[in-house]
Amino acid sequence: MEKSTHFVVQCVEKNKLDSGIDFVIQPIFDLSRFVCIGGEVLVRGTHRRNIVPPHLFISELEKTGGILPMGDYILAQAFKFLADQPREHLDNRLFTFNISWVQLQDSHFAARVLALIAAHPLAPRNLVFEITDGADQLDETVKQNLDTLHDAGINLAWDGIDCLEKLRSRLALYLPDYIKLDRSCLAANRLDNTFAMLAYVEDIDVDVVIEGIENYTHVSTMLRHGVKYGQGFLFSRPVSKEAFHQQYMQPERA
Repeated sequence: MEKSTHFVVQCVEKNKLDSGIDFVIQPIFDLSRFVCIGGEVLVRGTHRRNIVPPHLFISELEKTGGILPMGDYILAQAFKFLADQPREHLDNRLFTFNISWVQLQDSHFAARVLALIAAHPLAPRNLVFEITDGADQLDETVKQNLDTLHDAGINLAWDGIDCLEKLRSRLALYLPDYIKLDRSCLAANRLDNTFAMLAYVEDIDVDVVIEGIENYTHVSTMLRHGVKYGQGFLFSRPVSKEAFHQQYMQPERA
């Protein structure tokens, strides 16, 4: 896998992204209706027959700056995929994208995103940008990017929230539209912590998405505590964009 990881990084550095970068989509479901309401776009590296998981190359690309062209490439490819779907099947759907803090520190990031949206075109309300990490405070560039994206109608989310302390610190930095709770929040020994977080956001105008739904107990427990949306192996593993189109973007049968 080390050789495949090196290949992916080299593809980005040599601007041959179509040779080593692709994406899959993990469906997101309405927990009460068991209906797919969109999906999370997840980057994958590719080398011959190997699929390279992002944790093997993302940190390296963040160090070198390669995350910027790679991130733009994934957005462009995913936006094109969405724009090719029947318009009626995009209404009321949410498609989420992981956005690195490094991308937000690029002063031209939001402008490039809006240009990509205009080129396809897509409704910003159907998009959610999940901020995958953060600093102790917002610098002016990050804040300007977030404000520009939000003012354009793109939904923002804090990703990977796994404890009340992190939740509070992220909400103090920037008030999002969504909170993405980490899959660890569903562990039996973490539920009290999870319930405390859900109680904390009850009076805040944010929706919660939870990762790691693997059984019906998870569903019922989250519904009782006001969580509307979730993703996990109970519903579907990440699937290819072709499979997502076939399984979740077709007309409903009467």
